[in-house]
Amino acid sequence: TGRVLDSFNTGVQSRNYPSPIRTGQTIDLNAIDAEAIGISDGEMVKVSSKRGSINMTAKVVENLPAGLVFSTFHFPEIADINLLTNDHWDLKSGTSEFKASAVRIEKFVDEVSM
Repeated sequence: TGRVLDSFNTGVQSRNYPSPIRTGQTIDLNAIDAEAIGISDGEMVKVSSKRGSINMTAKVVENLPAGLVFSTFHFPEIADINLLTNDHWDLKSGTSEFKASAVRIEKFVDEVSM
C-alpha cells in the first residue's frame, strides 16, 4: 500500500475537497499481468491474501513492474485494503508492515446473482 499525491497523509485533510487527479480506490496492476489473468481496466476484481479478501476496481497501468500490485489506503469506505495487509511490525521502529503483502487477483464473480 502507499500514498498518492492528491490525498495528503491519510486524506483526512484533503478528501472532502475536489481534485482533478483523485481516482478513488483501485488496485493497480501491470498490463502484462492483467492480460495473463484476463482482467480489463475498470473491471471489478477480487483481491485476496492470507488475511481475507475484498472487491476492488482494477486499474491497468504501464508504470508498475510485472508481479507487483499497488493500492492506496486512503478510501477504506470503498475498499479497506488494510484488511489484507500483514499484522507484523518492525521491532525497532514500532511501525506496522503495511507496505508489502502477498495477494492474489482474480476476476470478481457476483455470487448473489448466480
